[in-house]
Amino acid sequence: MLKSTRTLITACLALILFGGIASPSAVYADSSSTHTTTTKASDSETTTLKISSVELPYTLFSNKNGINKVYMYPKAPAVLTADQINDDAYMAKLSEKTPALANLQNTFQAMVANGANYDLKQSYLDMIYPIYADEYSKKQLEESTAISPYLIAWLISRLAKIDLHRMTFEQAQTEYQNDVHPKFAKYPIMASRIQQYDKLFENEENYNSHWKYVYDTLVNSSFFTGYSKQELSTLDPDASYRQMIALINKPMSDFFKKQADGTYQIDGLLLNNLLAYSFWYEDKPTIPDPLPTPQTSQPVTVHYVDDQGQTLKPDKTLTGKLGESYKTTPLDIDGYALTQTAGEESGTFGSTAKSVTYTYSAVLTSGGAADTIAPEGTVIYATKKIGLYKNATFTNKARKQWYAKKSRINRPMFVVTGYAKSKNGAARYHVKDVNHHSKTAGKTGYVTANAKYTSRVYYATKQKTITVINPKGVNAYSKKNLTHKKAHYRQGQVLKVKKIVNQNLTTRFVLSNGRYVTANKLLVQAGKQTMPKRVQAKTALNRYDNVNLTKRNQHYTKKSHATFKVKGWDYSNANDFSKGDTLRYQVAGGYISGNQRFVTTFK
Repeated sequence: MLKSTRTLITACLALILFGGIASPSAVYADSSSTHTTTTKASDSETTTLKISSVELPYTLFSNKNGINKVYMYPKAPAVLTADQINDDAYMAKLSEKTPALANLQNTFQAMVANGANYDLKQSYLDMIYPIYADEYSKKQLEESTAISPYLIAWLISRLAKIDLHRMTFEQAQTEYQNDVHPKFAKYPIMASRIQQYDKLFENEENYNSHWKYVYDTLVNSSFFTGYSKQELSTLDPDASYRQMIALINKPMSDFFKKQADGTYQIDGLLLNNLLAYSFWYEDKPTIPDPLPTPQTSQPVTVHYVDDQGQTLKPDKTLTGKLGESYKTTPLDIDGYALTQTAGEESGTFGSTAKSVTYTYSAVLTSGGAADTIAPEGTVIYATKKIGLYKNATFTNKARKQWYAKKSRINRPMFVVTGYAKSKNGAARYHVKDVNHHSKTAGKTGYVTANAKYTSRVYYATKQKTITVINPKGVNAYSKKNLTHKKAHYRQGQVLKVKKIVNQNLTTRFVLSNGRYVTANKLLVQAGKQTMPKRVQAKTALNRYDNVNLTKRNQHYTKKSHATFKVKGWDYSNANDFSKGDTLRYQVAGGYISGNQRFVTTFK
């Protein structure tokens, strides 16, 4: 749904509330083509309902965990009482945050002043049918009302699946041409849309050029911004269609909630033309329970799910008095990393129920085949020479940068920002270069997702011991977000590990003393890593001020057989990815070559 039509939607529904009929197609059509004619069914047994409050328009989402309301105006209260609607000062202040409400105040005022005239035994479909009786059968009207949510659900879920490598373009193209297109071709109101999507699925070149824009537009305009791409890939178009059919056949009495004083509250789903989507749906849909009166506090439910929507930990329910503060926190779940948070993590208990959903992705074990599917937002590094390319299909012309093979502590790092496949089906990461001290920092493009060439930077499993390999050492902290420094460990120190924990899209090792250290493979290495304690020159040898050996400060003759105590090790060309690197030993006074042709090592 386009933002520009949202005010129009509510205005059109106002016609219904006063005994007329408005087209459900107003939700999906351009404003210039909206029906404004009103009629009144001659056989209706109408009841005049006194309206004391209006729930603002929302879209209904359903899944196995229940239902969720996503409001059209999230910065506004879920419900406006008659007193609030008639309070110009209150509405003016509210409109500063939600300008669209300024245009709706008069509509809402008419609702609460005049009441609503309805045959409450009629279904929504029965109510709107008379205006279309000359053009459509009731069955056709029913189908056309539910078909647009089906299309949106199908498009979003398939675009997400292709991007996550859970479906190929060819599979989606076949499904679109054989199933989806025929469903919509028979509805004239869908003509402009279907032409757009015909072009999208005409060939892979068109798809690659336009899918991201289409996906972002649909997600942003259809209330899906609170869901991850993994979640949206499970959106069920058939369930969405069946749910819409069931909703529009519900009696109108389900959309007016009787209050304790005998007045009624209009359900916000009615003001959004019963628009609903489903990740999972049974054919016995329920409309959300009536909103509580303002004096009743409602709970905050916390969900912990994976990116497929499956429950990882039991829900937590927080309760408190109206206006009291609450705060939720994510859990550490072994084998999973937190990737997304939806809902208000902190706030106050209100008169409407709230939910917070923590979504996790499985942390992939290094070295396995699954290593090629690092979650979006995680950091990877190159273990061999690789190229960065403009396109997912690698060619010399498309190559932007070579990255030379580097020793472990100098490997180039990238953040995964998306996924793609080459013309021959090879998996690619879309990445951003995050090597902050290099000339390549900030570059974006595609690299191979082959586990032989790229791997995740952070350990995913517990190790018995780790060795500090960073030349500058690592710090230990009392908090897993690496704050409150407690100790420093120098290069070469071996540390005992008690467990590994997740921290957003990274991991931390918990040492036997309870302190936290990084699990970054550039800084620490599993097991006990040894380095020579002493080295002796085999030939004449120079000592230098820096690791790149560019400024000599001492010369040792071959006859001297100079011996050095090794303080640490490092590699040249740390931030130059156009070149390889070479081992150096740090000794008293500077650096010497680590080449075995020049020095003999002693344990």
